[in-house]
Amino acid sequence: MSSNNLSAWIEMAEGLYEFLNRRKTTINYKFTDMNISVPQATGPDSAKAEWIVSGTISISTSEQE
Repeated sequence: MSSNNLSAWIEMAEGLYEFLNRRKTTINYKFTDMNISVPQATGPDSAKAEWIVSGTISISTSEQE
């Protein structure tokens, strides 16, 4: 992923979070049996560590006034 693409994703995520926060919306994430590829270096051909999470990870956030 190029740095331009990464910047665009970061800006989109920040904008979405700010929009939902202004509306006082709760954001919930739930992942089940999640596989994560973690690059060990930068570049498209870098080796990746594979993390596998068995079970459920729940993340909840909310903004208080």
